[in-house]
Amino acid sequence: MTGIATQHVGSFRAMHFHTGSVDPVADRVDLLIVGMPEISCASQIGGITCALDAALSGTLSHLRAGGVFEGRFGETLILSSPPSPVRSNSLLVVGMGDADQLDAARLGRLAAVAMRAAVQLDVRSMACLLGPISIDASANDVAQAAREMMIGVLGALDKHQDRRKVDDTICIFDLRTLHADIATDRFKAVLNQWDF
Repeated sequence: MTGIATQHVGSFRAMHFHTGSVDPVADRVDLLIVGMPEISCASQIGGITCALDAALSGTLSHLRAGGVFEGRFGETLILSSPPSPVRSNSLLVVGMGDADQLDAARLGRLAAVAMRAAVQLDVRSMACLLGPISIDASANDVAQAAREMMIGVLGALDKHQDRRKVDDTICIFDLRTLHADIATDRFKAVLNQWDF
């Protein structure tokens, strides 16, 4: 994983969690996880997903517009071996539903969906760019989103059928928010309190 400056958050089983800033095009991970809202009057592809879509010559927008992947809440799409310039080995797009209704609890459920898919793909490195609400969200909203995301991820790992100890896996949460330190602290708190 080139170019990703990370901060270690903690570990659960063989999953090592970090926070940092991930470039969805230039950085290399086994699995890049991004969210895409469904089409509505208020929601368009934005931020990180927009940059990725541009790098893929509008592929994500075309899939959504054509009804192949509509962005419905919890819907998933896996693109194996995305073309250059995207350097990740595979891409998991998670439907976020109506962006105007996205809150911490729903973001936690989406993080669980993403982790279940990642575990089934048996990857060794992943970057989760679902993000805690928005870049300018309040400190409280960021803290709640981070809490729910980590609960969703750990719950998905706990419920995974194959409880064997897997090889070390790195999961990086991209934090493009004014309150990245608060999100990191909340991730750590949930990990420290999780019932092993």
